[in-house]
Amino acid sequence: MLSKLGHLVSLVIFGVVFTVFSSTLMITAQTTEVEIWSWRSQDAEVWTQVEERLKSEGIPVSINFRSFLATEYDSKINLALAGGTGPDIVYSRRLPGVRTQSLIDARLLIPLDGKVDFSNFTSSVLKYIQSGGSTYGVPFAVQVVGIFYNKDLYNEYGLSEPETWAELVGNAEILQQNGITPFFIPGKDAWALVMQHAMSGVSLLGPDWIESLTKGEVNFLNPQWIELNRKLNDLKKYYQPEFLANTVAEQDASFAFGTAAMVFYGIWGYQTWKEFNPDVSVGYFMVPPDDPGKEPWAYVYMDGALGLTSSSKNPDMALEVLKFTATPEFGTIFSNVTFNPPAVGGAELPADPLFEEVVGASQEKASPWVYWVGSVFVTGKPSLYDDVLSPGMQAMYAGKITPEEFAKEAQDAISQWYEPLKR
Repeated sequence: MLSKLGHLVSLVIFGVVFTVFSSTLMITAQTTEVEIWSWRSQDAEVWTQVEERLKSEGIPVSINFRSFLATEYDSKINLALAGGTGPDIVYSRRLPGVRTQSLIDARLLIPLDGKVDFSNFTSSVLKYIQSGGSTYGVPFAVQVVGIFYNKDLYNEYGLSEPETWAELVGNAEILQQNGITPFFIPGKDAWALVMQHAMSGVSLLGPDWIESLTKGEVNFLNPQWIELNRKLNDLKKYYQPEFLANTVAEQDASFAFGTAAMVFYGIWGYQTWKEFNPDVSVGYFMVPPDDPGKEPWAYVYMDGALGLTSSSKNPDMALEVLKFTATPEFGTIFSNVTFNPPAVGGAELPADPLFEEVVGASQEKASPWVYWVGSVFVTGKPSLYDDVLSPGMQAMYAGKITPEEFAKEAQDAISQWYEPLKR
């Protein structure tokens, strides 16, 4: 009797184990992988949380997030998608711009109108990923750039946030006299130098001047553009030694640990600085204007969008992921992990004074006219970004060209194709 009972118990246990094992196999078989490629390594935790959230809602997705060096990302995406072997979702650059427009023209990105609810986005954000009346991605972040500074160093030497360019130079002089590197500049990464030029331009030149440039009422040979070049070139005496050999990665470590007092950078760096040094105290101000009677402006732009590729192996599941990225819930995850302002509205933002200040600047002081990312000057070749400012800033800082020669290079390049400057 006991033997039969034991046999029965064994069968029951075996049946339970087999049922659980079979259920596990079934769940595993139903899980669908969605591969995402990006230039932003800092977003890995975002996608871990997104996967967990979607699974909790009964969507059996497995997200394979891969990041690449920003300098290599675009070429990898182009080659993979053109060969039909790319990921399901790509981080795409903003429009106007050749990089994303070429993907659209080659039908490598799928329009998302009618597939994704874009009601939580403003038209001013969506315009940066729309072409020919269609929307080709879900915007993920709005970026704000400016000067970030170490509050402890500012307090130690009795400095206050400068209201003019002269006051900024004065702060740098005091820091340098006390053995502190005023600015860390990642001169090896040309894009960071272009960003420095552009964020300085919106305050030192002003939106009205940039509007006049866009309309062809002034050009790059204008004395104000040359003076902007000269101011930046003169500022290099306050940079770290051999700054043209340093990278953004070196900048982040230096700034996080207080060996440099200021950086020309974007809010996306905050996450990295806090990871390096949780105790770092960071402040922010817009690049100050030259004239005390003028206001400073913030350079604000939509960072990029999440696009569905035509070579997606699992387009239905990829679309489920994209639908979620258009919700305030995604914006809450994104902003609390990365300390970047989300592009989607309605998110619960992190309670952080620096983050709140930067978001306020993006909402109240965004320059309506710009000449770096998101501008008309990057829609043709030669591009002001890639072909003029990138090599030009490095050459000027290295003493190979003068501010005047730099201005002439800009005018000669853009006037080749931009009609208002041909006149």
